[in-house]
Amino acid sequence: MTCTHWPQILYDIDGNLLVKTDQEISEKVIEVVIKQNQTTSSQVLLAQTEIINDIVQRINSGIYKVMFSDKANSERIIAIIREISFAELIIRELENLKIHLPDTYHHILIVAALSIKICLDLNTEDSVPHQIAKIGLVHDIGKSRLPVNIIEKAKPLTQAEFKIIQTHPWIDHLLVSRYLNTTKSFIAKAALCHHERLDGSGYPLGIAEISNSVQTIIPCDIFDALISHRPYRSEPFTIRAALDLLVEESKRGKISKKLVNCMISYSRKDKPHYKDVKVSQINRDDPPKINYYGIREE
Repeated sequence: MTCTHWPQILYDIDGNLLVKTDQEISEKVIEVVIKQNQTTSSQVLLAQTEIINDIVQRINSGIYKVMFSDKANSERIIAIIREISFAELIIRELENLKIHLPDTYHHILIVAALSIKICLDLNTEDSVPHQIAKIGLVHDIGKSRLPVNIIEKAKPLTQAEFKIIQTHPWIDHLLVSRYLNTTKSFIAKAALCHHERLDGSGYPLGIAEISNSVQTIIPCDIFDALISHRPYRSEPFTIRAALDLLVEESKRGKISKKLVNCMISYSRKDKPHYKDVKVSQINRDDPPKINYYGIREE
């Protein structure tokens, strides 16, 4: 059975014990956690929260002004998010992130908005905008349980530290399952898979079969992480450098080429259809001079 070891005591947002030190986090453990913690979480409409205002502010600031320049499209994205009802305990997790890990909170909001945008443009039967929005909004809540000194480390991670980073999809899965009181939540399982890759090289499961909903989240997650300030880089990637990296990842079979073309189309002033996007055969910009992401301390 696939699982991960969590090195610290893990609590939910109410302070209820979920797993003990060095206990495995697995599907079986999640079943036990749900049986032991039967607190019912009321539903909250996102339209009644500050999350809406935060998303509007985010998509209308900085470089995202270009990607969300279609006013009608942006209004539709916000309308979809406003219609979402979520467990009150999940809303509290997001509020906690906003206070203690604001970069992660803002990252979550952009990933949700970008994923909806792609979903609307592709209009595939098995990709539901409201569902994809929910995946985006929970895909990194597990990071709130990681040691801050590891998340904010400005030097290469040790192998042990990287293993701790790799636990966060399992924590996402555990927390969302707990708050929704079910082991069968597609949202929770999707959150578990947001670092998987189509060639099986991702984590934590190392699977190649990934749902279309999760595939939509992946390039949005990578892109925003690249163009945002991070302690392990001297500066953010430019939009062009970030897109170059996404193109290379698609060429290696790790992420969907179609989805990457969508991202490229959003960055261009004329906003071509993703099928008409002509991808440059050479890198158009250089990555940051100092970037320790993926480098392990010897």
